[in-house]
Amino acid sequence: MKKLFIKSILTTVITAGLVSCGGGSNDLAGIGGSGYVSDGTVTGFGSVYVNGVKFETNSATFEVEDNTSANQSFLRIGMVVQVSGSINPDGITGSATNIHYSDDIEGPVTSINENADLTEKTLSILGKTVVIHSADTVFEGTTYASLADNDVIEVSGYYDETNVLQASYVELKSAPTGIVEISGPINNLSGSNFTVQGVNVNATSAVLSDLENGLQNGITVEVKGTYSGTTINATEIEGDNRELSDDGSEVSVEGYITNYVSDSDFKINGQQINAFGATKTPNLLVLKNGAKVEAEGTVTNGILIATEIESRSGDAEVTALINFADIANNRFTVSVAGQSVTVQLTTATLFEDEITSNPLSINEIFASVGVHYAEVRGFESASNTITATRVKRIVGEKTELQGILRSQILDTSITVLDVVFPVLAAAPEETEYSYEDINGNEQAFADHNAFIAATTDDQSVVSIEDKAAGSGNAVGIADSVEIEIP
Repeated sequence: MKKLFIKSILTTVITAGLVSCGGGSNDLAGIGGSGYVSDGTVTGFGSVYVNGVKFETNSATFEVEDNTSANQSFLRIGMVVQVSGSINPDGITGSATNIHYSDDIEGPVTSINENADLTEKTLSILGKTVVIHSADTVFEGTTYASLADNDVIEVSGYYDETNVLQASYVELKSAPTGIVEISGPINNLSGSNFTVQGVNVNATSAVLSDLENGLQNGITVEVKGTYSGTTINATEIEGDNRELSDDGSEVSVEGYITNYVSDSDFKINGQQINAFGATKTPNLLVLKNGAKVEAEGTVTNGILIATEIESRSGDAEVTALINFADIANNRFTVSVAGQSVTVQLTTATLFEDEITSNPLSINEIFASVGVHYAEVRGFESASNTITATRVKRIVGEKTELQGILRSQILDTSITVLDVVFPVLAAAPEETEYSYEDINGNEQAFADHNAFIAATTDDQSVVSIEDKAAGSGNAVGIADSVEIEIP
C-alpha cells in the first residue's frame, strides 16, 4: 500500500532527490516467500526510490548497460530500471537484491520537430520515433533546448499505445563509438533478419548470448551494431531474461496502457493486467489506452492481478511562485492569480532542480518562498490541490495552470483547480483563446463566446497562461487560454 504516507521517508527522498546514484537476476525473496519485482522510473536516491518504494541497496548487485561492476552511483533520476528483492509490510520500504538498467535506444538524432506549445519535440533515432518533453524528461549532458540533429543520445522511457518511445531520461554521449543499440521483442524473424520495435536487424554476423534456443519471435533482446540505411548490422545480440510474470510474485509495473479492452484486460509494457478489482488513485482515474499508470499486484497464470493502480501523469499542471512550505505535512503552495494551489508530495514524486546542482530538499523549497517557481505535474486530488508526480524548481517568468474546467463566467473568469482566474474581454489586450487541431497546429477562437461553445464544464481540460509584468495583460489576468487535447 504505497499510498500510505510516511513523513520521514518522504523527507529523505526529497532531500536526496537529485543525487546521482548508479539489473540483474531473478533470485528473489519477499513477502510470504514470493518475490517482489518493481519495474519503473528512478525518482530519488538515498537508497533507490522506484514506484514509491524506498529500496535499501546495501546488499544489492547492479547491472548498468552490461556493466556488472556498476554500483548505485551509475543510476540517474528518470532511468527506467527493474528492481528485484523484497518489500516490507508497510508497502513503501524494501530491500533490493538486484537492480538492472538498460537503455531502450541509442543512436544519432534526426528530424527534430516541436509542437505548437513548445513543450515537446518529436525526433527520430534509427528511424524510430521518440518524444522528449520539456517538463517530463530528465536530461544529462544536454537540454531540451540544445538537443540537435546528429547528437548521439541514449534514451530510457516507455512505449505508448502507438509504439512511440516517450523519453523519461536522455543522455548525450560525449564520445560516440559508432555503435547503436535498441531493445525489444523480436518480430518478423526470417533467417537471420528480424525487426525490433520496427527497426530492421541483420544478425548474420552477430555474437549471440543468453539465447539458449537461438533467435525466436517474441523473445526480448538487446541489439548492438552499426546502422546503415534502414538496418542495424548487429555485432551482439543478448537475450533479456528478466521477467515479471513468475506466478506468485508481487509485481509493480509502471508505463502506458496499451491493448485496452476493459479494466480487466489490457497491457503495460507488454505485461497482461487485470485491474477489475483494483483500488484507483485518484478514485476517478479512467483506464484507457495512453494513460500512464503504475499497477501493483500478484501474478497468476502470467496475468498481473492488480490490487492498486495509480496515475503517473494526470491533467493537472501548475507553474507558479512558491509562497509557502509545510514541512510537517510534506506539501507546499504556489500563488496563482492571488490564490493558493497546494502541492502534495508523495514517495513516488520525481524531483528536479534547475537552480543548483544540489539535491532538491523541502528546506530549499521553504527557502524559495517568494523567490523561485515550481513546475508541477500531477492529478487533482482535492480542492485547490495537486498530488504531484513531478516537481521541478525553476527560474520562473510566467504563471501557468492546467486542469479540468470547472466553471466559467462570460467575459469575467474561468475556474480551474478551484482557482478563479480572471479573463479580459476588452480590446486591445483581451485574453486570447485557442486550441490545437488534429495536425498539432494552434488555431484561434474568435472570442470568449466561441471558447465557451467549444468547452464543457467538468470535462474539458484547459491551460491558462499569465505572463510577467510588462509582457501582457496585468498580472493576475489570463493572457491566453487553450483547450488541451485529452
